[in-house]
Amino acid sequence: MKFHRLVLALTLLAIAGPVLAKDGITVNMKWAGIGYDTATEMYEDGFPVNLTLATGKGTFGNSTLAITAEFVIDGSMIGNCPEGYVVPVAVVSIPEHYWAMTITAADHSQVYGFFNEGWMCLTDDWTDWVGETSGFFYGGSGRYECASGEWVAHYQGRNLDPSIGFRSITGDTQGKLYLDCD
Repeated sequence: MKFHRLVLALTLLAIAGPVLAKDGITVNMKWAGIGYDTATEMYEDGFPVNLTLATGKGTFGNSTLAITAEFVIDGSMIGNCPEGYVVPVAVVSIPEHYWAMTITAADHSQVYGFFNEGWMCLTDDWTDWVGETSGFFYGGSGRYECASGEWVAHYQGRNLDPSIGFRSITGDTQGKLYLDCD
């Protein structure tokens, strides 16, 4: 009986692979972690490139997430700011440069994400913030080697130590992932 279940499971996996590649995999992931500023500034304005490290659960199982980004004050983003958040910033957009995200799944396969647009809004004391970025999946390793697709992330956090830009962060990511290996 166990052998028949194994054969059935392997048959379903063989059929599901091509179907998932064509229709895509819905990405849903919740994550939480920390971030800090680096010593690098791509745009000289006092906001350095930052690095975020988080753990997540969802489509990729228990996973880790690493994100790079830099922000610049941008008054045109104020329309995104909820009540109480009055300092608008935008993701620094540099021609031919994308900020990066790596999601490492429980089996150590990785999917790579890139972006160059998004916003964040801070409270007037610069303590709390909320934001959104969106981008695309492009490649990876292991079972995500041929990944493509799009994603959007919503996040919020609190600045805890301004001397190094240390902060908390929680968020979620949704999107569609395609495995286009042919």
